[in-house]
Amino acid sequence: MCPILFHLGPIPVPSYGVFAAIALIVAMLAVRKVAAIENRDPQETMDTMFWSVMVGLVGARVLEAAINWERYFATPGGLRLLVFSTGVFFGGLVSALAFGAWRFHRTGLPVLQGLDILAPVAAITEAVGRWGCFLSGCCWGTPTDLPWAVTFPAVAQHLHRGLPGVPLHPTQIYFSLNGFLLLGIVVWVYARKRFHGQVITVFVALYAISRFLLEYVRGDAERGFVLGGLLSTSQLVALGLFVAAVVGYVALDRRHRVSGEPDWKPAAAPRVAPAAAAAGGRKSGKGRR
Repeated sequence: MCPILFHLGPIPVPSYGVFAAIALIVAMLAVRKVAAIENRDPQETMDTMFWSVMVGLVGARVLEAAINWERYFATPGGLRLLVFSTGVFFGGLVSALAFGAWRFHRTGLPVLQGLDILAPVAAITEAVGRWGCFLSGCCWGTPTDLPWAVTFPAVAQHLHRGLPGVPLHPTQIYFSLNGFLLLGIVVWVYARKRFHGQVITVFVALYAISRFLLEYVRGDAERGFVLGGLLSTSQLVALGLFVAAVVGYVALDRRHRVSGEPDWKPAAAPRVAPAAAAAGGRKSGKGRR
């Protein structure tokens, strides 16, 4: 494990930051393709996706700070730890989707259609970004004697208070595999999509279920607990998001059936930006003359 991947002069570059950048690049490529399928301007959609991810990174750390306020604001060097923290994924997911919905509405794109486009982004971020968590040592699991158990080195134990030096469940890898599985499901649902909002509600519901279950093998107590320790903070959020996603799916499905509107179909050809279309038209005109 390697919390600091390399140095740029005196500046340490954390592993999580590198994998977050990789996730962003992959997500932008995916969004470009999905935007074309949705017959939307890829560049405008990518801009919204980029800023949604940026807001999500902030939101993840805001929830992390709220849960562990004393660690980050009442101890020396706490703010530095917050900068290198991976944050709480749910905080990033909710804030990114909220910002994305606002910006899609502002740019004239139907909100539910835009959120469907962001569903694969969320899955990619979880699948790729969790490897940064693994190299850092955060979000660790409970002790286990399974053959694939991992023991984090002293440098990770120093960086993450409470990280034990014993074999643990590699929960970061579990989360990553779960992200790849959800990405596959999102692609499968997209191929069968009937109405806007279908993809994002399916993703949120399935992520909430899987996150709720995976929390039982998480060992980092600092992630916060509620109801006298019965549930972790993420499990409580997962329950709320699952209910909201299921209710949303049922309501949207019912509205689609009652409306009599035809099922959504992917665009026959990629959308061309106005400037590119105009340039293409001028070229064709020259050829005809």
